[in-house]
Amino acid sequence: MTKKGNFKCPVFLTLSLLANKWAIGIIHNLLQAENHTMRFGELQKTLHNITQAELTKQLREFEKSGIIERHMFPQIPPKVEYKLTKLGLSLTTPIDSLSKWAEENAHLVQENINKFNSDNNIK
Repeated sequence: MTKKGNFKCPVFLTLSLLANKWAIGIIHNLLQAENHTMRFGELQKTLHNITQAELTKQLREFEKSGIIERHMFPQIPPKVEYKLTKLGLSLTTPIDSLSKWAEENAHLVQENINKFNSDNNIK
């Protein structure tokens, strides 16, 4: 990464957006939502145990990167919606592929973790 925060490798840039605890869940929920749009509270309810601060941080990163757009409605109480952009929607195929791989291989990954822990006396 350069001093300005720009990544020279597109893979590192992409992974920096998606490789955290909540990113895939947020995108997945928006992909499943009607019109790929959700309000903050709706997103927070679907992501059990995410804090308001963490969700805000992740949504800002996605907005900054062009993955989502934020729509604020001038009303009382305030209404804000988050919607996947065309760029965000283009993550459908990679996320579906990753989900399929996980479904097919999660048991093997868990078996390997268990074996490693057992072989190394890790509880």
